[in-house]
Amino acid sequence: MWLLISIPMVLILTILVSSYLQKDEILEEGKGKINVTKIIPKNLKNTIFLAVAFIFGITVFAMQYNYFGEYIQASKLTFLIMLLAPIAYIDFKSHKIPNILVITGILARFVFYIIEMIVLNKKMLDILFSDIKGVLLGCGILLLGSLITKNGVGMGDVKMYAVIAMFMGYSGTILSLIISLFVCFIASIILLVTGKKTRKDTIPLAPFVYIGTFITIFFEN
Repeated sequence: MWLLISIPMVLILTILVSSYLQKDEILEEGKGKINVTKIIPKNLKNTIFLAVAFIFGITVFAMQYNYFGEYIQASKLTFLIMLLAPIAYIDFKSHKIPNILVITGILARFVFYIIEMIVLNKKMLDILFSDIKGVLLGCGILLLGSLITKNGVGMGDVKMYAVIAMFMGYSGTILSLIISLFVCFIASIILLVTGKKTRKDTIPLAPFVYIGTFITIFFEN
């Protein structure tokens, strides 16, 4: 039954991710035309990335629904993992996190708040309190990191974790931070040892947060 909901939803979200990443080609910038055929990327790496994002989305929905038995929780975290896909991609390519994706995440979370308020009723205060603690924790740690390390943590990373905290709450934010930073640490060592990066180079955080958040959802079951 959950497949009937998850596959169309994740497919639509994957198409939206692809559309955003390929927006310049779709709009054919400078020509004033729209070419919807460009939604499907010709680049093999981009195609593989979208396939992985789709698999991540389906997996998250399946895990959350099978454990909690409710579509709200499954849909909420599926949306989050799909939102983190283009954030991770763009941060990897340009070391930037677009504000439009952060704003989209915040607006979407408020939509889920309304749905949760209608369906869950008395649990809303617990959800809000957990989310607020998560935002304070995640943003606080990364803000501290930006003060301690020069160019180590950007404001885009802080805003990204504000969105993650709103979706995952206090405990999810803690675990996501720990796993993401651990994955980043291991990857950084490998890149330094192999000579692909030096100590002066900056490493984008969002790709590791994408992986770390996905892993976190397993542990949060």
